Amino acid sequence: MAPIPPTTRRRALASFLALAPLAACAELSRPSHAWSLPPGLLPASLEPGRAAIGTLAQDLQGANSGLSGQPARVARAAALLEWLAVELMSNPRWAPIPRELRAAIGLARDEMRGALGADPLAASPRLAAALASAHRALAAGSRGAAEQVLAASLFPRGGAATLGRLGDPGPLPQGEIASAALAERVRLLDETNGWAADFNTPVPPERGGRGALPFGI
Repeated sequence: MAPIPPTTRRRALASFLALAPLAACAELSRPSHAWSLPPGLLPASLEPGRAAIGTLAQDLQGANSGLSGQPARVARAAALLEWLAVELMSNPRWAPIPRELRAAIGLARDEMRGALGADPLAASPRLAAALASAHRALAAGSRGAAEQVLAASLFPRGGAATLGRLGDPGPLPQGEIASAALAERVRLLDETNGWAADFNTPVPPERGGRGALPFGI
């Protein structure tokens, strides 16, 4: 996949920042309480927050040019977007991430809903559960089972049409740029110990820091 030109990235990021207040307002009409990540999206041994962010960025790499022929990957990305859009805005642990960037994930979630033909007002937990089920079915090679879990109450065009959209959702520029920016911000916070209130706490070498420094340096 060809990389996104810098000018396109800057314009998209400017759009995120301009629309972020509207996205934050829209979140008030949707579920505002975090819930557990649906099973089967990530290995159970991983911490779901960072793993979800890293996996989403990987799944949406190249999404500006389209992710044709990879329905399981798109279903997982869509489910992760549904979960993260709520998780990032409701869980205080993510407060060090700028609110505009967290809201940008909500915009990417809405972009994905439009691409898949999902109900724009559906509850995120229900959509995430359905998309996670579709991902598990597709990963197991069962397109029929995936079609059945994509209920018309959540995807008005029906399971078959939604499965087609998962296989060819079209360009998803907001998703690619916002997920990459989020993963980069988490990496930066990890490296600088930006999650802690005490910024004098040394960052251990295994997290990219220099560890404790000798007195006087």
